[in-house]
Amino acid sequence: MAAEHKPRPVLSATIAGVLLLVGLALAALLLPGELEKRRAYDSAPSCPTAEPAPGCRSQTPVTLTDKERRKGKGRPHYMLLSRDGRSSQWVRMGGGSHPVFDTAQPGDTVTATYWDGRIVEVAFQGRREISAQEPGRRFAGFLFLTSLLFVAGGFAAVAAARHSTGRTLLKPDTKPLAAMGIGASALVGGLVVTALATGALNALLTG
Repeated sequence: MAAEHKPRPVLSATIAGVLLLVGLALAALLLPGELEKRRAYDSAPSCPTAEPAPGCRSQTPVTLTDKERRKGKGRPHYMLLSRDGRSSQWVRMGGGSHPVFDTAQPGDTVTATYWDGRIVEVAFQGRREISAQEPGRRFAGFLFLTSLLFVAGGFAAVAAARHSTGRTLLKPDTKPLAAMGIGASALVGGLVVTALATGALNALLTG
């Protein structure tokens, strides 16, 4: 006989509160700054020369000295870039594809886009690739995380409301395989809602 599932309103309400509070903190403390950086980057004019300068974007030739795909989560791609023979710097690349990393070889000259003292993009033979410092990428990531926290917090709040009336999300006699299917469907649905919410917020904030 399957064990009876007992609703836990305090636990579910605590989980909902934590998720929503973290989402609010992220939205209030980090998103405004990242949004301002993105807007400043999008509206920044081109620098009058190839020399990087504050407040503008420069297209500067640099030399690819080395590149490597390091161990770790996602196996990040790094390019070692040198400007005018000065000391080189490792730049972590972002995005899901790496057309410049895959094409350019050590010794090649690539065009680096500088903004706010950082390399935010590289180009080579018509191919372009953003770095992990590109403001739009960080903003999109924070926005997705904020949306995910709110969606998860909303789901937990619904569970807390049901638990407060003595009900559970699933019936006590729900079979394990069916419960797994319901859980997987809820996860996929939550991710779809999060993606839609992220897209809507992104259009609203940056439009």
